[in-house]
Amino acid sequence: MYTIGYISLNGKLSEKYKKILNMFQCDIQLIQKETIDQLLLGKAESIKQVDTLIIEDIDFSSINWICGLIMDIRRQSDLPLWILTSVDESNKTNRIVYLQLGADGIIDYNNDLDESILTVKNLIKRFKEPQAQLSMSKNSLVRDVKDFQLNPQNLSVCLEDGKEVNLTKLEFLTIEYLHKHARKTMTYEEIYKNVWNDTYGNRKYRVSNLVFHLRKKIEHDIEKPQYIKTIRSKGYMLYV
Repeated sequence: MYTIGYISLNGKLSEKYKKILNMFQCDIQLIQKETIDQLLLGKAESIKQVDTLIIEDIDFSSINWICGLIMDIRRQSDLPLWILTSVDESNKTNRIVYLQLGADGIIDYNNDLDESILTVKNLIKRFKEPQAQLSMSKNSLVRDVKDFQLNPQNLSVCLEDGKEVNLTKLEFLTIEYLHKHARKTMTYEEIYKNVWNDTYGNRKYRVSNLVFHLRKKIEHDIEKPQYIKTIRSKGYMLYV
């Protein structure tokens, strides 16, 4: 469910407008005067708690206050922002000024609200999806950097739970080689050549045996490995 931050000049939400806002089927959060003062001072932490903002303009005499508020919000956030008013009663010039300053739209409370409700929800959805994707991307990058680290000095690897696992020299050389080519298939022959530094012997068996012991040390379930994936008939891939 989305959260709508509602701002009114008197800091109150009348029953009349509560019914209108309930039509949005969202959680309505009345932004108190102290919070509005914080917005005007450039302290916009409360903005992060809502998905969109609606500013009430019902007495049609507070244009200066609303204009100042729009500008302060826009300096701090690109959050979807709406003005709740009456198109029939309010001054058209005022509404145009609101839009020029950065309001995303006008909600006319005296007319059919179905179109306005859909417009608001569609914009919230478009605004939130890129934010969520960005957050996931950042989390993925953090996991790659922090949750799987090699420590050549100790011949060890640090896993996602912070646990440091000590390895033998051959085990470390193997994981180090796979890490350099993370998410790429490395063949048995390539791994053998780079770890043992020769091209002789039973390459597939020795590599498989070494990976088996590696998995026992770093995987939570060797039957369903999280890190070292088997690429059938070819070799292995380190997935980090």
